[in-house]
Amino acid sequence: MNTLASLASLSALSLSLVCGAAQAGELHVEVKGLTEIKGDLMVAVFNQKGQWLKQASVNRKLGVTQAVLSVQFDNLPEGEYAVSVFHDLNSNGKLDSNAVGMPTEPYGFSNNAAGNFGPPSFDAAKIKLDQSKTAISIRVN
Repeated sequence: MNTLASLASLSALSLSLVCGAAQAGELHVEVKGLTEIKGDLMVAVFNQKGQWLKQASVNRKLGVTQAVLSVQFDNLPEGEYAVSVFHDLNSNGKLDSNAVGMPTEPYGFSNNAAGNFGPPSFDAAKIKLDQSKTAISIRVN
């Protein structure tokens, strides 16, 4: 009888862990305003405020073949995310900047957020992802 009770408890615990797990969703990112058909589009998705623009939770690199590109990220846990993109015109893997640190390649953020004398905050760029498909559009400048 103790074995049966232990199995029932273990089954209930397993069920609660499965039911309590965060649901996965899809994030579809459309990037507009690509004026030159060359180089790479770098897309980074951040899920932690403290890692914003430092360490992406997931990223993608796409060859720029048209003025509007789309990328989809699957199986992301529900939560808050912020997205940054830049058009790496010379395919060197980094956002180039001038002598004073201003970017010289097109870039953008989710919510089309803009910063003052620097990038926008995570809070300005964050979006809510639920268990369904979330679609956003970012225009590069």
